[in-house]
Amino acid sequence: MLKILCSVMGYDGGKSGISEYINSTLKELSKKNSVSLIISKSDAEIFPVPEGKNLKYIIYPNWLKKPILNMFWHLFILPFTIGMKKYDFVFLPAGNRRLFCYYNIPSIVTFHDLSQFHIEGKYDAFRMFYIKKIIPFFLKKADMIMSISESTKKDMLEFYNFPENKIMVNYESFDFETYNMNVSAGKDKVIAAGLEKKYLLYIARIEHPGKNHLNLIKAYEQLPDKMKEQYDLALAGSMWSGGEKIKAYAEQSHDCDKIKFLGFVKKDLLPFLYKNASLYVFPSYYEGFGIPLLEAMNTGIPVVCSNTSSLPEIGGDATLTFNPAKPSEIKERIVEVLSDKNLYKKMKEKGLKNAAKFTWKKHITKIIGAYEQEINRNK
Repeated sequence: MLKILCSVMGYDGGKSGISEYINSTLKELSKKNSVSLIISKSDAEIFPVPEGKNLKYIIYPNWLKKPILNMFWHLFILPFTIGMKKYDFVFLPAGNRRLFCYYNIPSIVTFHDLSQFHIEGKYDAFRMFYIKKIIPFFLKKADMIMSISESTKKDMLEFYNFPENKIMVNYESFDFETYNMNVSAGKDKVIAAGLEKKYLLYIARIEHPGKNHLNLIKAYEQLPDKMKEQYDLALAGSMWSGGEKIKAYAEQSHDCDKIKFLGFVKKDLLPFLYKNASLYVFPSYYEGFGIPLLEAMNTGIPVVCSNTSSLPEIGGDATLTFNPAKPSEIKERIVEVLSDKNLYKKMKEKGLKNAAKFTWKKHITKIIGAYEQEINRNK
């Protein structure tokens, strides 16, 4: 049994894609390994993987969660006070957020994306400096970097000028157990949110411009009137930076009564939300991986998505793609799928097969393999 030190600082309160990645990897890692988890007090109270035989929380006070303080504390103080020598290796599951400046044992870091280089105005000046200058300087100190897609690896080679042999592509997955459960759970709550007829679905934090809700709404407005009478547009996710612009546009739309903002949807309600959608539309400008794409496929609904970043890579031939900057193209793909029963059926079948290729067991096996590779290299 390996002893692993892991930090989940930068957890987002469990409401982001990186949070889901952290939940899933820790759940799988702690099945056969002893994991010590660096975590804040408030996050420990909501973390879905409980302490047990193989998982121990190392809890730090909430005042350390303040972003700038946490960045520098995590970089320069934590590595010298945590006592790394009693562990076999360090695993940092959110390397684009939190790193160590020093390692005296093997280190493996998962890196999710470099969306900041693709989406203008995504972050303020300090955060851009942090991701462009500070992160790459200290990321190079890690023994192995896990990129969650070929798309992210390509960005790291281009923007960080890292050597290719330092980066290993290691695809994510999704929570099979949750999405194969009884999907009737949560039906009443979803209906209460206003979804009383068929709907098109998009699950992402309500963020502008990166998640591209505005162009999806514009595409929906362009749908034939008969189609809009049949289908609402359901947008699930917490309000985030720039979200007020999306809400304001939707409120002024002539289709405002058909555009449903569901807010943050708890994980146990998501299977029903997916299963009862008619189509999943993923218009994001940039995704390091895009877990909802696989979640939707696994529940048997067709997916249309952007032709950018990792989405065509992960979706393969099970998706139809569009230029996310063109609402007319998004509209065309929606109409194409909903108007063709044979295409609809084929996309469902291909989606189920594609989703089954991605598992957390494969992901964790690569992490452990990278550690063993590093040990052998240093013998």
